[in-house]
Amino acid sequence: MKLKHGLTFAALGALFCVHRTTASRIFYSMLDTIFSKTQGWLIWHPREVTQEAMPPSFREKYPMCRVIIDCTEVPIERPAEVSEQVNTWSNYKSDFTLKFLVGTTPSGFIQFVSKVFGGRSSDTYITANSGLLDYLEPNDVVMADKGFPNIRCELHQRQVTLEMPPFARMNEQFTAEEVQRTYKVASHRIHVERCIQRIKVFSILRTRLSHELRTHVDKIVTVCCVLANMQPPIFKESV
Repeated sequence: MKLKHGLTFAALGALFCVHRTTASRIFYSMLDTIFSKTQGWLIWHPREVTQEAMPPSFREKYPMCRVIIDCTEVPIERPAEVSEQVNTWSNYKSDFTLKFLVGTTPSGFIQFVSKVFGGRSSDTYITANSGLLDYLEPNDVVMADKGFPNIRCELHQRQVTLEMPPFARMNEQFTAEEVQRTYKVASHRIHVERCIQRIKVFSILRTRLSHELRTHVDKIVTVCCVLANMQPPIFKESV
């Protein structure tokens, strides 16, 4: 109930007729147990497995796509330390947040989640320091949105291609080809957005995290990703 509904420990204590500290202790004990028992459940699939499970549209248009990436943010209470306030302030959300990277297969399976970074960190910085790049092999394709252009050089050094929508030029409209490419990428990378929606079904990641919960946030995020993977496939066979 803590993960799903984001209830406070005081509310949980009232529901189950225990003190809030007892509710807190039980939650952290169960979180540690689930986290330890599900270690290795977020699996980076071999290329052959990824391709075999691809929806037909990916197999036709992006057969070498290995992972679709995106970052998402979680609101937190205002940190006491000024340095932490700077580190966690998100200009995008205009709030104090924590941020993490999610990587999914083309079939919509969460296969990678980074540790949590401060909301100030850029998508590029998180990707470069998450460990995800070490899983990639030559000729792989990484699909992302417009927040990741600066990883192109590092991917190129690894002989990996970055597939993302084109950028609009000042005072110029997209060409017909660019419009088509934008639609093509967006219609395929929507799978990672759907996966993030599934993760955010757990209200603990949508409510403002307390200072107490911040120290456990990496475990919370990982467990929520594992539970999201246990839901039915996100795409139809005809996609």
